[in-house]
Formats: sequence, structure tokens, C-alpha cells
Amino acid sequence: MKRFIALMMVLAMSLSLFAGCAKEEETTTAAPTTAATEATKATEAPTEAPKERVLRIDAMMNSGFPAPHTTSPKGAGYVPLQFIYDTLMWKDASGIIPLLAKSYDVSSDSKTYTFHLNEGVKFNDGTPFTAEDVKFTFDYFAKFPYSWVSTEKVKEVRVVDEVTVEIELNEVYVPFITDIAASVPMLPKHVFEKVEDPTTYTEMDALTGTGPMKLESYDPEAGVWVFVKNADYFYGEVQVDKMILSQYEDPKTALLNGDIDVAATTSFKQALSMEGEENITVLQGPSLWLSRILLNFDEPAFNELAVREAMVYAIDREAIVKKAYNGAGIAGTDGFMDPSSPYFNDKVVSRTYDEAKANELLDTVAKDTDGDGIREYKGKKMSYELLISEADEALAELLKAYFGAVGIELTAKATDDNTVKQLIQEGSFTICANGHGSFGGDPKYMANIATKTAGAAKITVQGGNRWKSDEYDQTMAASLSELDQAKREELVDKLQQLIADNVPTIPLYYKNNACAYNNSVYDGFFYTADGISSGIPYIYNKLVLVTGEWKAN
Repeated sequence: MKRFIALMMVLAMSLSLFAGCAKEEETTTAAPTTAATEATKATEAPTEAPKERVLRIDAMMNSGFPAPHTTSPKGAGYVPLQFIYDTLMWKDASGIIPLLAKSYDVSSDSKTYTFHLNEGVKFNDGTPFTAEDVKFTFDYFAKFPYSWVSTEKVKEVRVVDEVTVEIELNEVYVPFITDIAASVPMLPKHVFEKVEDPTTYTEMDALTGTGPMKLESYDPEAGVWVFVKNADYFYGEVQVDKMILSQYEDPKTALLNGDIDVAATTSFKQALSMEGEENITVLQGPSLWLSRILLNFDEPAFNELAVREAMVYAIDREAIVKKAYNGAGIAGTDGFMDPSSPYFNDKVVSRTYDEAKANELLDTVAKDTDGDGIREYKGKKMSYELLISEADEALAELLKAYFGAVGIELTAKATDDNTVKQLIQEGSFTICANGHGSFGGDPKYMANIATKTAGAAKITVQGGNRWKSDEYDQTMAASLSELDQAKREELVDKLQQLIADNVPTIPLYYKNNACAYNNSVYDGFFYTADGISSGIPYIYNKLVLVTGEWKAN
């Protein structure tokens, strides 16, 4: 009987299903059940995967493999690196903020900083980030110095526990947070403790960081970096899936044609020319960049103050801005510091173009005895090779004309900018005109004029025989340890006056800065307060990838 009943139930269900199918075939307008709807979608129209969010941005230069010891020491080299590695502190549009460290304390003598790290932070290979990595990083940079950030001020790093670390300094260093804590990339101990020479190590595990992006590939020939998002970034959800960083000869045209989404390396004038274009946002920001003349004091004539002063009077810096740089900047000041800086000493008087005054000064120390138009200093012709970047051809011609008019002959030696900077660091030049960034934020950058340059980025420091002044060195050192802000400003004022009085270098101009981007693809870019790290004037702050908004469909 049980088997009979079960058989009848199966038969009834089969008839019911058959009837239902027949009814569905006859009545095409009948609404299917939710389950049926989902089944139909799955078999007939598969759900389309979300479109990959790819952000394409331009690069200043091919700066190399983006690990600390293999990337370029210029600001352009720090940009790809900061997407991969994080620092204890960082900067946003307003100023210093915590990053890997959620907070810090300072000892009563202002020489020990205790950092409390965020918990649960991991490197992009899944390994936890701890205080041991912080200690290892500083110990490693002591052994293998990092050219962008000096850690010479750090005496010792001590691990308190897994998320607490103490950093003790040799002496009070006021810019420690901005210059070191917000600039030194934290390395993974489990990777670099096995690396004996980081300057040649380019295995992909060298790019193990805690940052918002991971490097997928790098083409060293083309200078193209392809990054993918770090899905586990501790600071927040990364708003792009992939980012391509590459060089463009004409970033303005590339942006307007839709080949890239951000043009940060376009000229100031080109960026402003895009105002009003559909979906284009133009941002203006601080330049934090200076073009200047550097002198090698191995040349006896340059040790004469009268010669150096005459060089300043011989140059029309206002005309240089107009003729060589299309007005996209302001003339250099004798005190070295940009007038937009809150530390600028407006009491320092800058020399203005005066050819007669230049000749008058030179007449006291050098004459043109044979009438060939070139002066002699102690029997030696004042004829010098001018080292200059290939991109500064117009500047070279102007300097040759200005100096030639007062009896100083210049012969230009133009080469690529990387080579120029390398020769500057080596001291392999006589006279050079070149520009560099790291000119924002704390006035610790004034250290690149001092004989003792702790705190200055290597790229901004001149090698060879340099101007020496015990008074300047002592004032510089005092300014870096003075906790009283008013007194510190007085010291920085004095530094500017000493530079103006002694002319160890000749500031030519401070460059204006602007960029443009397609706001219909990605929005929310900003210029970092005082520049990324120690004053890099780009809009490529990694936090934009977290705080910005993807707009493209």
C-alpha cells in the first residue's frame, strides 16, 4: 500500500509539472518566478563583470626600478616609490597626518619619539608589519644610506613591543617629523635582511610594501610602470584597479586626446591653456622648485666676493623668466628662499640687473689686458665651461650673453639632466646652471648651502670645493635645534642674509606650477601641503587613490 501511494504521488507531480510547462509555452506573458528569472539570466545573459578602473598618468622621467636604492634620487624617483611603500607619518592637502603610526609622543628633552603603530597592517605579501620592521629600516639605511632622506640624526631605534617603537636622535632636530618620519619608506625586514647590496637588487620582492599599490610590471626601456591595487590596504579602499605611469613628450595633447587622464608634467603655460576645456580641471600649486647657478670654488676667481657679486649684477633675472621660461615663474632672490615661504625674510635686499655695476666690481680684481674681450684673473683667462641641461638651451644662451658683456666667457656643455645632477654631486664642473625641488616646508633645505649638510637631500647638495662659512654652519645647526619658533625664525632670517651677503650660489628663478586632469575619469586630486616628502611639487600623493572618486562608467 505504501509503495502504491508513493507511486501515485510521483505520477501526480509529473502531471502537474507537465501541465505547468504546457501552460508556460501557451502563455508567454506569464511572469516567471524569481528563481526562474535568475536561472534565465544565468543561462541566457550572464552578468557582465565590473569594468576595470584604469587610471593613466604621466611621468616626469624614467626614474628606474621603484625601490629605495634603485630609483632616481630626484623627486621624480620618489613618486612611483611612494605608491608602494608607506611612512610612519605622511601629508595630505592640509599638512602632516599619521599613517603607519596612529600617534606619537615626544620626550621632555625632545630627542626621543615614541610611535604607536596601527594594528593589523600587512605588507602586500601578507606578512604583518611590526615595530621590528621600523627598527630594521633605520638600521638598514644607516648601513646603506638612502639618497632622498638622510637618517644621520637618528642615534638608536628600540622596539618596545609589536606595535610600539622608540626613535632616539643624537640631538634635537626640529624637522624630524616632516623630514624623516614622513619621508623614510618602511622596508620589510623579512625581505631586505637577505639583501647584501640593495643598489643592484631588482627582484620583485624588493617591492614588498604596505602602500595602496603593487607593481605589476616595469619596462626599463620605455619607462612604463603598471600598478595594481593593494586590495588589503589598511588606510582605506583604493578607488582604482590599475594605474599606468609613463612618459609623454606632449602631455597636454595626450590628455585632450584621451590617451592619459592626468597631465602633471605639462608646462605651467600649457596647463593654464586648458582651462575651460570640457571635463578638464586645472590646478595651480606651489612651485617648491628653484633654478640656480652653482660655483665650484676650486676655481680661484670664484673665491673673490667681488667676482660673485658682479655675476649677480650681470644677470637680468626678470628677463630670464620672460625669455627662457615664458613668464612662468618669479625672479630669484639673493636670500635663496622663495618669497611665498612663510619663512621668507623680506628685509633682504636683492641685487638688480646693473651691467655697469658688474663691470665696476670686476675692474677691481680682473682686467682685459690683451683686448680680446675676456678678463684675466691673476693671469688666467676668465673663460669657463657652463654645465647645463639640454632642456635649458635658452637659458644657456642668455647667460653666455650676460656674462660675455662683462668680460666673462662661457662655453656651454649641455647634457641630459640626470648626468648634470650626477656631475654636480661629484663636483665635476666649474660653473653650472640647474634646478631642483625639495624647496618647500621646513627651511631645513637651507642646509644644502652649508658645509655640514645633514638634513639636506643628496640631490640638492653640491660636491667639490664649496663655499665655507663657520658662521653659516653654526647658524644652520642652531636653526635645526631651536624649539622656540620666534627664535628659529630669527635664525632663518640670518641664514638668508648671510647668503645674500656672500653669494655662495645665484638663485635665478622659482618656477610656477600647474597641472590638469580629466575629472570625468577620476576626481579629487590635490597639491600636497609643502610637497610630497621633503617638498616634491607633484599632485601624485598616494592618498588621492583612497580619498578621490572614480567617475568613469
